[in-house]
Amino acid sequence: MGALTRLRAVACLLLLASAAVAHGEPVVYVDGVDPMAYSENGKQQGLLFELLSEMAQRVHHAGPIAPMPLKRQRVLLRSRHDAIGTLWRFPEMEGQYIWWVKLFDSSFYMVAAGGSTVDISSVEAALDMRVGVILGSPAELFARRAGFRNIQTSVSAESNARKLALGRIDIWIATPRVLRAAQTRLGKVLAEPRVGGQIGKAGLYLVSSPEFDPREGEKWKAAFEAMQQDGSYARIVKKFDDAHAPAR
Repeated sequence: MGALTRLRAVACLLLLASAAVAHGEPVVYVDGVDPMAYSENGKQQGLLFELLSEMAQRVHHAGPIAPMPLKRQRVLLRSRHDAIGTLWRFPEMEGQYIWWVKLFDSSFYMVAAGGSTVDISSVEAALDMRVGVILGSPAELFARRAGFRNIQTSVSAESNARKLALGRIDIWIATPRVLRAAQTRLGKVLAEPRVGGQIGKAGLYLVSSPEFDPREGEKWKAAFEAMQQDGSYARIVKKFDDAHAPAR
């Protein structure tokens, strides 16, 4: 999806979200990162999109679920009292949100192109290399904490993956799920990447602003817990993990 198309899609989802608020529905935001939430042939899908859609059905939420750029999503979930959605948890954000439930943990790794010779055996060895991250993501935060001196941000995982394949960056910081999805989408362009050391681990949570209706938040929390108990959570996660096997 091109940048202009992506911006148009976001604008459309914001309009739909505004309409939902007018009818008393909370706004629901998810990470607009493949495979978390993305559009394929005009249809919204993705791991987080399906998890939140299943929760929404259980709490009788009829409004849209809007994939958002990570940095924009962080602002909206902090400033809107009628919104709930997904966010990575870090200590500096603790007091800005209510953390209703953890959806899962993810580890972030340094990734190099298969044919490259860059040293990704340790963060110290890689500090002067060109590193690609998604703007507003945990990868960006981990890269800045680690002291990387040449950080290049992009708005999508696919953009970082293509830059890596073309040699425009030396390292991409990503989770295994995001890496596998990029391999599935790009095929031989990103065949057999080298995965180096882990540079951080973060939990992804369902969150809202502190002013969000607590009764509504408890409904979403209960829906997620019910999904864990009846196996629907595990089935959705397995579906997307199986769909994005590494390219050979």
